[in-house]
Amino acid sequence: MLLYIGTWDSAWGHTWVTRGFGKVYALRSLAGGSLLCIFDEASMALLGEYPTPGEHSCHITLLEREAVVADYTSGTLSLFPLGAEGIPCGEPRVLRFEGSGPVPGRQDSPHVHSSWLSPDEKSLVVVDLGSDALYRFQVADGQLVPESRERFAAPAGSGPRHCTFGRGVLYAATELSDEVLVYSWPEMDLRQRIVVNPERPGGGGHLVLSPDGRFLYVSSRLKGDGIAVLSVGKDGLLSPASYVPTGAHPRHFCLSSDGALVAVACRDDDTVQLFDRSSDDGSLTPAGQEIAVSRPVFVDIDDSRQ
Repeated sequence: MLLYIGTWDSAWGHTWVTRGFGKVYALRSLAGGSLLCIFDEASMALLGEYPTPGEHSCHITLLEREAVVADYTSGTLSLFPLGAEGIPCGEPRVLRFEGSGPVPGRQDSPHVHSSWLSPDEKSLVVVDLGSDALYRFQVADGQLVPESRERFAAPAGSGPRHCTFGRGVLYAATELSDEVLVYSWPEMDLRQRIVVNPERPGGGGHLVLSPDGRFLYVSSRLKGDGIAVLSVGKDGLLSPASYVPTGAHPRHFCLSSDGALVAVACRDDDTVQLFDRSSDDGSLTPAGQEIAVSRPVFVDIDDSRQ
């Protein structure tokens, strides 16, 4: 097992890590000057750093011919054209968003937090925390089609952050209201709202669907930090199963490919926690092992290497 861990510090800011084309893509997320950094996956040698046009870039999605970078503070997408080897081969396009929400200081302007490729790879869902909106774009010839933009509203003040796809549904974790929103896919009708953390501190984080599609896991931060385990019904709707305390500020987490292991990046405890996962009831049990890392904010398990 190999762990890719992204960290936060005063020089790097928040980061996101994505693998593809035999390379590792990460972000240096700084106000007024973020960078897309590309490493060789085998040696982790730095292959290049590419300035993003946006501020506080925080998420990367790889398409066949484009790297889609979400720029939080500037409320933009930076679209880097990629050559056959996955290296940027021209200046990035910039896609701008507009709007705001009702939460002062958090929703005064657009804040594009992430983008998510649909299972058939024909659509990209872009999440704007600042204006309580989800956008859908078509993907053609391995690139996003800007003129195909569709906008779908999230509940006012919810602050959608990250998404994942289930069978016939799209799940969106909200940061400000600590919920999961369940949308029908591809219709995008809002079917359910379910609270993740009953203390509702406004720190909703990441979400992951188990490989068998039976359980959805969602992290929450700032108060009562932990991961909610939600049971998935046959119709894709959710019901609470359990809530598992974690270390402080579980900003990101991931499951192994077989779903047996969960790794949680606990930023404010300087540790990556490992949990064993039950395939029967979805419960998480501490594995008795923690990895000391300074301020981790992203973790990815590569279990193809034994």
